[in-house]
Amino acid sequence: MELLQAFRFAISSETGINFDHVGLNTPFADLGIDPLMAISILEIVQHGTGLEFPASLFRDCNNISEIQETLSYCANIHGSSKIFPAAARHCPCLAKPTNRRILTERIGHSLCSPHRPLVGEIFRECDHLVGQFAAETGVDDFWTNVYPAQRQLVLAYIVEAFARLGCVLDNEPPGTALSSPSGILAKHGRLVNALIDILTDGGLVERRSGDQVVRTSKPVDSTPSALLYERLIQSRPLHAKTHGLLNITGPCLAECLTGTADPIKLLFGRSTSRDLLEEFYTNAPMSVAASKHLSTLFRRVFSEAINGNECVEILEVGAGFGGTTKFVLDMLVDARIAFRYTFTDVSPSFFKAAKNRYASLPNLAGCIEYEVLDIEKTPPEKFLGRFHAVLSTNCIHATNDLTVSSTNVRKLLRDGGFFALVEFTTRLYWLDLVFGLLEGWWLFKDGREHCIVDGSYWKASLEAAGFNNVLWSGTIVDGKLPNPQVIVACTE
Repeated sequence: MELLQAFRFAISSETGINFDHVGLNTPFADLGIDPLMAISILEIVQHGTGLEFPASLFRDCNNISEIQETLSYCANIHGSSKIFPAAARHCPCLAKPTNRRILTERIGHSLCSPHRPLVGEIFRECDHLVGQFAAETGVDDFWTNVYPAQRQLVLAYIVEAFARLGCVLDNEPPGTALSSPSGILAKHGRLVNALIDILTDGGLVERRSGDQVVRTSKPVDSTPSALLYERLIQSRPLHAKTHGLLNITGPCLAECLTGTADPIKLLFGRSTSRDLLEEFYTNAPMSVAASKHLSTLFRRVFSEAINGNECVEILEVGAGFGGTTKFVLDMLVDARIAFRYTFTDVSPSFFKAAKNRYASLPNLAGCIEYEVLDIEKTPPEKFLGRFHAVLSTNCIHATNDLTVSSTNVRKLLRDGGFFALVEFTTRLYWLDLVFGLLEGWWLFKDGREHCIVDGSYWKASLEAAGFNNVLWSGTIVDGKLPNPQVIVACTE
């Protein structure tokens, strides 16, 4: 029955219908399968079984039972007893000699065999869903309709902060070296350099030879940041809480740079601020889109690839507020995949909330472990070579060396396991005004110029750590690649 299961799995993956609801006699029309979807389903089956079927298979058969009858007849005609019981039905879909040869030579490979789809292949199959996830979460117009106003607000916060520190851009003559803002703590040197990058991108200054920064002739927008913020909240309510997080530190940027305000207290010292941080990591539209992508990948990899008696071992690095965790756990429960999930963070302070949050999920007794793990250090022996998959969301960038951290992740994986990351690969300037005030944003000592790097840098770092087939989405949404990105690094 392996081939029938492969068709059911492919239909479930492509339509989003629960595997158990894809019946053998359910008409393909009732499952919403159109000709284009049929092509994708056949590709998934081919990846999973090694068998190539023509597109006419879904045209000539109305349900999985009819596919069974068709292939059974072909098996009898060509002398194979490995497909299905005999049935008297003409087999036009397998009339081509190449299809008959492929079928008789390769039939019987199940998704649990060495010929099951590789993780990289499944990742490519999921790529076309990225646009759908962006639309579902409302970020399919982010770069066109949200980012310009967000960027304008960030510029206003910086201009106002510099003015309070004695560098009034409106008073700086074009072509002259920019006055240095006064009183900034030395530890914020990298952040100040990032702020100059933002001003340069906004056309207000330009960099010249050496470290010289020169004022341009572009006038400064005099609209107060408070007004820009209110306009942004009103016009883009979907992103209101994300921008609310920016508004905690943005108006206090000058004071944070000089040390008269403590960004840690601003962000963590009040429940309202902590709630906004948790909201960003768990429910921000961009984060949700990435979590949907990642959990769909995990569903497709593990729904059929693991032997029914085997428990899937997954570890999450830097799980924190558990935004991605919830999506993955919900998926595992829904797909009825036996699992053991190891929730880790460098600090145990997140564990109590996580335990309360996931206690309501069904059938999880003993299936979630909570462990302290610093991925910059060699993992404890009990974790080595244990896991089918390791995942991490917005964590690995905040380490000293991407290759060292990724090497430690590689040690956690068993043969054939994979590492899935969710990371920003395009700088969003507002992140510098929030997380850039914290030490962890600038921990890197591996040659990066900024903690956020593009896919090619991640690829080089992950390959140096011993991974291969490093992949990220190539789907363009609103003119750019997804941000944050799901990046997959394979061991197979």
